[in-house]
Amino acid sequence: MKLLDSFAWIEYFTGSERGTKIKDHIEGTEPLYTSSICLTEIKARYQRDKKDPTTRLEFIIERSFILNLDTETALLAADIKQKYGLHTVDAIIYATAQRRDLVVVTGDQHFKGLPGVEMI
Repeated sequence: MKLLDSFAWIEYFTGSERGTKIKDHIEGTEPLYTSSICLTEIKARYQRDKKDPTTRLEFIIERSFILNLDTETALLAADIKQKYGLHTVDAIIYATAQRRDLVVVTGDQHFKGLPGVEMI
């Protein structure tokens, strides 16, 4: 099963070449997951670009299971941050996927080469 990060969702919404690579995942029937912190990143990105994020956030919430940060994931994220040198948000996303045995789908180069990551 797949956990889509902010990068993947934004690429899908912009209709980029990378976004078309995950179109089948998003428009299919398989369960998808999104870390709640991705909602923060996506909303902030659209606000920065002076665009209304409402319909896109609603779509993400309807199409995927939103996984909230819990204590165990937060502590695992600290270990992952140290081990792989990730930014805190990326470490939280990766830890969220790792705890639930999900594959992170992203194009974010910070994740490149990590186990359990599908690069688009």
